[in-house]
Amino acid sequence: MKISTSQLFDNSVNQMNRQQSKIAEMQAKLASGKQIVKPSDDSEKSAVIQRLQTAIDRQSVYERSLDTAENRLASEESALMSSERILQRIRQLAVQSNTDTLSVDDKEILANEITSLREELLSLANTQDANGNYVFAGSNVQAKAFDVNADGDIIYQGDKTQTSVDISDQRRLVLNRAGDEVFASVDRVVDGDTQNISFFKVIDDFAQALATDDEDALNLGLEEISSITEGMGASIADLGSRISTVNNQREILEDTNLRYQDLLSNAQDLDYATAVTKLSAELLSLEAAQASFAKISQLSLFNYIR
Repeated sequence: MKISTSQLFDNSVNQMNRQQSKIAEMQAKLASGKQIVKPSDDSEKSAVIQRLQTAIDRQSVYERSLDTAENRLASEESALMSSERILQRIRQLAVQSNTDTLSVDDKEILANEITSLREELLSLANTQDANGNYVFAGSNVQAKAFDVNADGDIIYQGDKTQTSVDISDQRRLVLNRAGDEVFASVDRVVDGDTQNISFFKVIDDFAQALATDDEDALNLGLEEISSITEGMGASIADLGSRISTVNNQREILEDTNLRYQDLLSNAQDLDYATAVTKLSAELLSLEAAQASFAKISQLSLFNYIR
């Protein structure tokens, strides 16, 4: 088989071009810090990297949901803790009023204090979050949860809709409870019939009983005040469970992110020591090819005769 001079030159040039392409590719990887510069370098590994990046992005969405939930629950927690303290004070006054040591004037003073505390509770029941939404209004977040109607009674204006957010691929978190469940009503038996008495009416009736020195109403008031105080405690317990869920899920999310980031790093990050070694080897191969070509290109029959 004859090998022409032009074929020899072409083979040598092609070999050096391939070597230069390898060097350029290795330099691009070193510049980017990635094992794969373009998907065509390794389609299978590119697909793995894309799936991992999508999973990490999804975890970021869940993290933002947890931030939203945490801020929302913090507003609810502040309102409920303050409400419980006020109810404990009202209950303390209810216990105090059920003694024989207080005069009518003393009970009237207590009635005024309870009326003032009731106004504070109403303000807390209409707590707004950082976005100006009413926390206890269900889905009707742009209107006050509780307001005074034409008869002067405080009524619940929200609904019972619960909003929730995704905090993982398989888990959703309920953000709110309806205001009339948090500031819960009680059942009262009147003339043999059971009536549902709202949270704020319980307090109003008790204040009225103090003002009129109605002993039977005072005894009933103590019982009902104790009931709504216990109900507030149950609401706080429910809130604590949701806050605990947020905290636990955040830890799980952090662990999941670390695992995904580690997998992504193994899949796409370049091992600089190995890459530099490979680049040096490719450069030496190119220099050797260039040196060989320079020697071979000078060979001819005339040089041999000479």
